[in-house]
Amino acid sequence: MLGNGSQRRASARALGRSTPAAIRPRRCRRSTTLRTLALSLSSSGPNSSGAAGTPGNTNNSGILRSIRSRVVAGAVATSAVNVEQHLLTLSRFLTPSGEEHMELLPAALAATEAIRDTVATAVNSKMPGVKTLQTNVVTSGALGPLTALAQRGYPVAFEALQILSYRNTHVCQQLVEKGLVELISHTLSDSSVDLQCAMCFLLTAFAAFADSSHAPMMRSGLVPKLVMLCRTTEVGGMAVETGSRVATLQTRAAAVLRNLAHNQRNHAVLIQAGAVEPLVDIMRSSHDPASRINAAVAVACLVGHEEGNPRLQLDEELVGEMLEVLDSSCHGGMRHGIFWTVWKLCQGLASLSVNDKNKEMITAKGGVDILAEVVMSKHHNQETAHRFALSALWNLAFNERSKAVIIDTPGLVDSIRSILATSESPKTREVAKGALWTLGLEQDVKSLQEGGGRLVAVDEEVEQQTQHVMLSYEWGCQQSVMLIKSELQKAGYQTWMDIDKMSGSTLEAMAKAVEDSAAVLVCVSKRYKESQACRTEAEYAFQQRKKIVPVLMEADYKPTGWLGALMGTRLYFNMSDPRQIPAKMGSLIKELGDAGRINLLPKDAAIRSASLAMATASDRADSWNVYEVEEWLKRIKCSDYVGTFREHNMDGVALSGLYRMGTDMRFLHETLRAEFGVVVMGHRLRLIEELNKLFG
Repeated sequence: MLGNGSQRRASARALGRSTPAAIRPRRCRRSTTLRTLALSLSSSGPNSSGAAGTPGNTNNSGILRSIRSRVVAGAVATSAVNVEQHLLTLSRFLTPSGEEHMELLPAALAATEAIRDTVATAVNSKMPGVKTLQTNVVTSGALGPLTALAQRGYPVAFEALQILSYRNTHVCQQLVEKGLVELISHTLSDSSVDLQCAMCFLLTAFAAFADSSHAPMMRSGLVPKLVMLCRTTEVGGMAVETGSRVATLQTRAAAVLRNLAHNQRNHAVLIQAGAVEPLVDIMRSSHDPASRINAAVAVACLVGHEEGNPRLQLDEELVGEMLEVLDSSCHGGMRHGIFWTVWKLCQGLASLSVNDKNKEMITAKGGVDILAEVVMSKHHNQETAHRFALSALWNLAFNERSKAVIIDTPGLVDSIRSILATSESPKTREVAKGALWTLGLEQDVKSLQEGGGRLVAVDEEVEQQTQHVMLSYEWGCQQSVMLIKSELQKAGYQTWMDIDKMSGSTLEAMAKAVEDSAAVLVCVSKRYKESQACRTEAEYAFQQRKKIVPVLMEADYKPTGWLGALMGTRLYFNMSDPRQIPAKMGSLIKELGDAGRINLLPKDAAIRSASLAMATASDRADSWNVYEVEEWLKRIKCSDYVGTFREHNMDGVALSGLYRMGTDMRFLHETLRAEFGVVVMGHRLRLIEELNKLFG
């Protein structure tokens, strides 16, 4: 959106830069001060002329009658430009046959600027009928001459097209169909700085207000060019004024990338093009708050699921700026010359709040109060705004201090309950349940437990007698987990996995599945650690004191943070290679024992289970990575030697080789003492005995 002249000049003064006169909005010389735009239109006859000696157009009178009958009265209530007059000038500059009258170029540019400023005034003042005003200007035929001026490289034409596209999907789609994306893609790199800024301004509108424009933009080759512009820290010492504030080219390019980043389908292309690093640089070093916020939200959308990613770490100043902008947008106010979108800011905060340090800062800066305002208010795209705000609160609820603030915020918990009861979106309801569950309020936990779906089994009588083995996993490794499930069932275990036994909603079924389990297989992966739902599931299993068995689904991954703390020193079973899962089930079955095993097994199933455990005994540990060996050392109370085993790169294969040295017991004792520092006889004997258990 565009701001008024005083806002721009004040912004320019604040940054110590002069305002380029060519882009400074001004009142058109033919503007009139009228009570309404309707009066403005009625005061001009169809024979009005944009300039002396203007060539005639046989369609002009019809166009003007059409405009006069459709433009909404009162769209600009105080100071209106004679829009009809300027649309007539544009229609004479470019005839319906596509002929350009170059002698009218100065008048056409003045008309373009006047139309831009008129619509901008309506947008920035939030006057009624803005969308209809935009649409009626477009249906008058203005897009043709404005596009022609854009093709000739006039920044004001791109700015006029931008304000006509503001929150108007239909106009965005028309401009994309006219080839504006391809035009910008072909000329962006070779254009002047002010023209590049204006082009990026229009691209921001496309990306923000028309999802259908994303695919053409991603195909056009624009993304790498925008990334290069983001790397530009200074362009000839100049800043270009577009919109309502002085903005660098870097700022405008970052805004386009941020709006594209809200769409997950674009992430692969954006990341591959190297968008993350320059956005991180802007987030940390730019002096412009709007640029920093745009960059932070984009980075959050692109890598926000990666809890431990250092690029997600914010500073206190930026957290405060983001929350101030969100607070302003909740009230419909402009901040830093922009009307920010509530749901998009909440999406960024939801991703950023995955980081534990960010949780602390968001809470300390009053973020809970502002998110509560989102939850308790009405907004554009309200369902999405509520979902992302609740997702942020769910993340914050994992922090004890934040949880207390959420519970103590007047009306917030009741509002979450209300959204759960009234929302028509299953996704929003599930996030609301997750937030309430993690808050741990007795009323909500009991209510959600009572609302849980009944587990349906093939053999109802068997299930009533037998607890199951629950497989807790993230959807990315579902196929491998299904293989584990199948092998467990062959070995006589009752299993639960949410793809085939869930009745009702996910959270309630999860709670009942945990409560009815004899053991929980936590299928450990990077994405498991980053999932709100998985964290809720794993922590509930821990709270219920269930037997937790970690199964490693991602080679060489060692969990940290909450998942690392939850797993403690438990032994991991490596199932990262799906091809080796059947051969590795013996050690996992041995660990489970009778937990979840069906009591009355058919004779052949019992024999199969026993033979499977025996056949795989020699394959129990030789596929371990070095981290699993470390966990084994801790489990057998030999954690003092973790460092020396790591130095010798002792994985499962090496451990098996160490065991085979036991044929010469004296040599094995000497090796453990000299090479691994196991000088205590009791420790050496313990290690040798445990090696025998693994491989004997």
